Amino acid sequence: MNHKFRASALFFLFVPLLWAGGAFAAKSNGLRPSAGAPKPRLQVLKITFQGNKSIASSTLKEIMGTREKKFRWFFKAPFHEKVFAQDLKRIPEFYESQGFYHMRLLSDEVLRAGGDNVKIIIRLHEGPPVLVSRITLSIDGPCPEKWRKRLLRIIPLKVGKRFTTPDYRDIEKFAGIFLGARGYPKAKIEMRALVNKSTNRATVTVGIRVGPVCTFGPIRVEGNRSVSSRVILRELKFCPGERFDGKKIDAARQRLFSLDLFQFVDISVEDLDKKTTVLPIRILVKEAKKETIRLGVGYGTEDQFRGLAQYEIRNFFGDARRLQVNAKASSIVQLLEGQFTQPYFLNTTGALILDGGVMRESQVSFENLKTYLQPRYQYAWSKGLLSYWGYNFEANYLNDVVIPPSPTDQVHQAYFVSSLITGTTWDRVDSIVNPSRGFRVLQYAEWASNYFGSQVNYLKFSVDGRAYVPVSKYGTFAARLKYGAIEPLGDTSEVPIFKRFFSGGADSVRGYPYQRLGPLAPDGNPIGGMELLEGSLEFRFPIKKPLEGAIFSDFGNVAPTLNSFSWQDTRYTAGVGVRYLTLVGPLRFDVGYELNPPEHVSFAPYQFYFSIGQAF
Repeated sequence: MNHKFRASALFFLFVPLLWAGGAFAAKSNGLRPSAGAPKPRLQVLKITFQGNKSIASSTLKEIMGTREKKFRWFFKAPFHEKVFAQDLKRIPEFYESQGFYHMRLLSDEVLRAGGDNVKIIIRLHEGPPVLVSRITLSIDGPCPEKWRKRLLRIIPLKVGKRFTTPDYRDIEKFAGIFLGARGYPKAKIEMRALVNKSTNRATVTVGIRVGPVCTFGPIRVEGNRSVSSRVILRELKFCPGERFDGKKIDAARQRLFSLDLFQFVDISVEDLDKKTTVLPIRILVKEAKKETIRLGVGYGTEDQFRGLAQYEIRNFFGDARRLQVNAKASSIVQLLEGQFTQPYFLNTTGALILDGGVMRESQVSFENLKTYLQPRYQYAWSKGLLSYWGYNFEANYLNDVVIPPSPTDQVHQAYFVSSLITGTTWDRVDSIVNPSRGFRVLQYAEWASNYFGSQVNYLKFSVDGRAYVPVSKYGTFAARLKYGAIEPLGDTSEVPIFKRFFSGGADSVRGYPYQRLGPLAPDGNPIGGMELLEGSLEFRFPIKKPLEGAIFSDFGNVAPTLNSFSWQDTRYTAGVGVRYLTLVGPLRFDVGYELNPPEHVSFAPYQFYFSIGQAF
């Protein structure tokens, strides 16, 4: 062994021993290592508050610069004395802003929690809050009493509630929006608050001078290059000379963003500080990239690994047209689809949409290859309320059928379906990926007839209603009810299997395997039915961010024919679940149990599901 190799070996053996010895010496002396030894990087394992009754610990942690370790081995949360000292000043300031003027910090401790981890304990006394005893609001406008009552309902500060600084400041914001929507953007709002700490009462005085009625002035567009000004101006829904309405400006900003043509949109009102009542409007935009490629992967118990690829061209040949090419793949569906959208078709709220593609369905009881073309006209009645009417052409080819053959369900059988379709979506939820407030209604109808060249004749209808009701800080009640029916028409006695209703699975009745609630063949494979009823009731409650729990009950029934529905055949399930909240939606794990399973079933009474997104 040469000398260089021997010296290197001794160096690499000696250095770890020195490091281990130094670390042990530092730990043995508690939080303060001996002079000359490197200070360990202390990590905050947990922050605990004691004495807070009105303000949640999670809220207090959010205002702190000191953070907890979310996962013990993957994320760090270093402890800094200066940052923690600032936190101890920030907490009383926050309490005062929330109406607690007598709050006191009693003590704070930083304790060892094993290794280089520490836990922090903060003890405090909240004291009594300051409550709003009176709000005096005066308006010199055309409808003073009527407007005064409305403003008292919409401003966040209420008599009998805590006096908080954010709510007090928001009075000016809410009043400005209210008056701006009625043509008074130059309204002057004067506020004064008197806080009596000895009686813990606060009085608020608001005086409003509405000023003159204003109108929209000339409109100027800046920053656009490839997107024409005409495309931008048609989204405004107002024109020069009209009475000023601030809500129309906010709505126009949202519509411009929804075009996905701009990175930045600013609509500003000019000359508010001048005597003129004609207010020019300046629209400043920054265009986004015209082309986008999106890739995504996921996993679910039913479809297992799935992938998505999307290529989109916005402002396709101008006029805000859009072209998309989508490719999806999972164990159930493989799809290649193109979609073209022509906005402002026939009127300002209409659009022409053309879909076409190839899809392979590998379901439990059959495999179907479908080529389709679907032009439709979409009309927006109002925000969140859309309807469409269109034509659907399908060329279906059954590659495989594992249930006993019937006149309509045979291997290598082809079907041409030509139908008229219509649907309506009424969406009033606060979030698409994880709704907690509002409702959704999804309706669909299809009429296939040999009048249009279809080989099968039927009328298919479904409606799906969902509601979400928050229960203070305790969680959200979510409910769902779906009904569907198919009626064969003319010389069609049996609708093909790929058009029937199926039930059971992660997004349906969670106590049953995928598609196995309803009529089954002797070998246990689903046949599908002509009438469907499904319902769910779920309570979602917070555990600890980002975790959420759920308790649910589902029911469902699939009747083989339209007139054979019976409540005695309805199946009920119950279960629990856990959600991990992410930006793209919750990761969901559910366990469902059959309460009244049918006789001679071949599957287990418990079903386990893992997926992305809420069940409904």
